[in-house]
Amino acid sequence: MQNSSDIPSADYHQVTTYPKVKLQHNERLKRNMIEAAAAIMQESGPEAVTIRRVAEKMECPTKIIYNLFGSKEGLAKELFMEGCKLLADVFRAVPVQTDLKQYLLDLGQAYWNFSKDHTSYYMVMFGGAFSEFKPEEESLRAIVTALQQVINIITKAIEQGFITEKDPLLVVNLVWASLHGVIHLYLGGHIQHEATAKMLYDRSVSNLIQTFFEG
Repeated sequence: MQNSSDIPSADYHQVTTYPKVKLQHNERLKRNMIEAAAAIMQESGPEAVTIRRVAEKMECPTKIIYNLFGSKEGLAKELFMEGCKLLADVFRAVPVQTDLKQYLLDLGQAYWNFSKDHTSYYMVMFGGAFSEFKPEEESLRAIVTALQQVINIITKAIEQGFITEKDPLLVVNLVWASLHGVIHLYLGGHIQHEATAKMLYDRSVSNLIQTFFEG
């Protein structure tokens, strides 16, 4: 006969406390708010993202959004962080290559595609789309995390003697600044045709890689 102490009690329940339930609820709500803001941004551009527009899309009072994010700056920061995660995913999706030059070329192509496919996020991250938001330490760390795949490849190229410069972050920043310049000129309308911008971008990627690998 089975001992009654071995039988699970019908009264046993996993109890989730009220503070924990409230926190989970707030996190889900915050996530939905960010997705709503991202949808508005992708449909109409960053300038269309306002607390009122997000509240209308979520069918809630603006007060709830202010309670969750504090201000439009807080909401902009969350979109910035979301863009960093997206860029990191884009880089991680690039197939690994044993040829480090080709790998960097592929990562360069992925960066161009990100700027084209996720222009609004790109402008939030690198184009000052929200004047209220200035990246602080946490946001800058998120950028480094997003670029980690590129940093890893540059580091490997330095370790294997292909690149003589010893500071991988310096190399990444030099490459990044040059490529961002072309993209920003194109997105700002200073280069009118995409084909021209892409030709300049591809030439910049090739020249930079060649310069560092031959340096």
